[in-house]
Amino acid sequence: MLSYDLSGDAAWITIDRPEKRNALPVAGWRELTGLLRRAEGEARVAVVTGVGDAFCAGDDIAALDAAETDADVAELADSLYDALFGVEKLDVPVVAAVNGLAYGGGCELVAASDLAVAVEDAAFALPETTIGAYPPYAMERVASTVGKKRLMELALTGEPIDAEWARDWGLVNRVVGEGDLSTAVEAFVSSIAESPPTATRTAKRAAAASLASADERERVHESLSTVLADEECRAAARSFLED
Repeated sequence: MLSYDLSGDAAWITIDRPEKRNALPVAGWRELTGLLRRAEGEARVAVVTGVGDAFCAGDDIAALDAAETDADVAELADSLYDALFGVEKLDVPVVAAVNGLAYGGGCELVAASDLAVAVEDAAFALPETTIGAYPPYAMERVASTVGKKRLMELALTGEPIDAEWARDWGLVNRVVGEGDLSTAVEAFVSSIAESPPTATRTAKRAAAASLASADERERVHESLSTVLADEECRAAARSFLED
């Protein structure tokens, strides 16, 4: 589902599920968390990218539909929470190499990353409300990145924005041609690696120090439980799967 390649100063983590546009089930988010922790001990920078025309389409919607019990909801919420909030807490910088669409949890993964480079035809969206869910990480964090009104536009309409808008909104740092993605990411990696590791790790920790609050996990559980208990929300998810 994911692959790991240590290349120079960077650990490249690649989401390899193109038949699902790199959407991840619970096991996929758990695997991502584990690989990020591995990168923390082996590399100066962790790079996350995808295979094919998608970076990551977010959660596998089948997992949302299958979440019937409180334990199912908690497992689903925790898998995403641990991956995205784990990106923030990782000692090494995380760069998102956005090779295509980044929807839902994929868009949130871009937002959680420290730096992001996107190809020109990448697209970003938070379509969860249109399929009976909601974007938990985005509602906790993304307003501080793009502003409340821009966040609400993404979250309430579900409509995508293109790479240029994402850069203007502060969601990504660079927009490049399709063939230039690796080169642009490697330039970031090289620049980061020129600084002493203690300095970059300290800067990363300082940036993350004020982010997570003690009640976030409980709030994410409660909010996700609310939408998944609503029959209209479940009907929207089933409709999406049937289309």
